[in-house]
Amino acid sequence: MDLPASVVNLGEQLRADDEIVPEPALFSDPQVFAAERERIFQRSVVALDHETRLSEDRRWFRCEAAARSLLVTREAGGRLHALRNLCLHAGYPVCEAEEGTGERLMCPYHGWEYSLEGRLVEPELSSRIDPARLRLASYPVRIFNGLIVVDPAGAGAADTAAAGSLPDWLATAGVTARQQFKTNRNWKFVRHLIQSSPQLFFNGSPDDCQAIGPLGLLFTQAESAVLVRILPKFAEQTDIHAIEMASGGTGGGAKFAVCENNIAEHLGCAETGLSWFDRDFAQWYWTLVSAGD
Repeated sequence: MDLPASVVNLGEQLRADDEIVPEPALFSDPQVFAAERERIFQRSVVALDHETRLSEDRRWFRCEAAARSLLVTREAGGRLHALRNLCLHAGYPVCEAEEGTGERLMCPYHGWEYSLEGRLVEPELSSRIDPARLRLASYPVRIFNGLIVVDPAGAGAADTAAAGSLPDWLATAGVTARQQFKTNRNWKFVRHLIQSSPQLFFNGSPDDCQAIGPLGLLFTQAESAVLVRILPKFAEQTDIHAIEMASGGTGGGAKFAVCENNIAEHLGCAETGLSWFDRDFAQWYWTLVSAGD
């Protein structure tokens, strides 16, 4: 889709070396959000969780990423798959539970069943139908130092985005806590706030912050870490998922510093102006949203 006028105007300000004055529509317009969904969320790698979430064969879990519901499964032999959680029959979610164990995935709507690699098992349809059409959509998925990373665009970007500086100890870490938060703020503001306020999830200052795609931040300190996933829901609604990990999986972790009410309070007290949307942030955002033009 074409870029909305407020996004185009931002690009013009950058090219002209003008003062950056983003239009309010950049944070509230559903058309801007739709463009971001198509051009950023569905093209960017996502770190979903730690591999211990699928510690055994036949395990699966459901999560949101790239503005889609995904199923991440582990077949016999440890092979992983990232599947679109959307039944071929009527577009109903194949799985509504957060996680489970089994040889098959069964859609509750009319009982269509899929293997853990996404192949339709039941009902048995005509042999004249191309088998490729009888599979759930899938996306490349890999493990990088213990983190499950999915590439929704299938462009091999996961190798570049995650292979760099993830700590080696993450490969043997364990998850010590998970929390979810809801906000009534645009995702761009939420990302800025989290990156500038790691104390919301960490006791003390972290040693490092690494971006994994535009919607993921990994804070590390010694041998503890917090993976923060930013989940845009609508133009003015963004969820936050945070996963705490520690070497050995017990004790000594970051220990989430706040509860959901404190996150909401911090967001409510945060600066409501747009001074944070400076030239550096604008250039980062423009590079993402204009890619491919």
